[in-house]
Amino acid sequence: MQRAVIAGVKPTRLELIRLSRRELIASKGRDILQEKLDALVIEHARLSKELEDMAVTIRNQMQGACEALQLAGIMTGWARLEELALSCVKIPEPAVSSSQVMGVRVPELKMPDMPGHGHFRSQRGYSISGTSGQVDEAAMRFESVIESLIVYASLEGKMDRISFEMNRTRRRVNALEHLVIPRLVRTMRYIEIRLEEREREDLFRRKRMKQNMERKERIEGLDK
Repeated sequence: MQRAVIAGVKPTRLELIRLSRRELIASKGRDILQEKLDALVIEHARLSKELEDMAVTIRNQMQGACEALQLAGIMTGWARLEELALSCVKIPEPAVSSSQVMGVRVPELKMPDMPGHGHFRSQRGYSISGTSGQVDEAAMRFESVIESLIVYASLEGKMDRISFEMNRTRRRVNALEHLVIPRLVRTMRYIEIRLEEREREDLFRRKRMKQNMERKERIEGLDK
């Protein structure tokens, strides 16, 4: 048992009280961490499902965008379409920020000028005149693909951070559950056993002293 207890612990009642408080705090901490872990597992599952749905959406969007691009090339001419592509402005960089999910700080990606806001379309860099509607259709579809990819990347970053925190929290719960708390309990049991042994020794010593005193009194009584 001594190998499983905390080293250097004195078998006293004061130490027993102190360890009892530590065990109570460790148990409460384990329960709080377990609740956090359960919430993280639920959030991880939700993000995983959302990523699966987004992957399907992106595939469908990409297929539609490629079909629109093929039609635009046929209607406008591939040489003209290449000229229009070269005249387009650079895609704006996504804005990187952070937010908190279940108390965990996660990355957040956003596109500055998303389609449908009335800005992205006017900033493509080519003139609307002299182009077919198929070019605009292809451009809008690829803009939607970019938007979805940014959302997907943001979700993936969140899930990776949640997964990291989930594994770390699980290790802390396991450490408390299987190492810290059992060792505290074994140490308290060890102290209780030592205290019981000490009480039995004291009781036996008091009985021996009482017997010796009674024997001494009887001998003194006989001498008189």
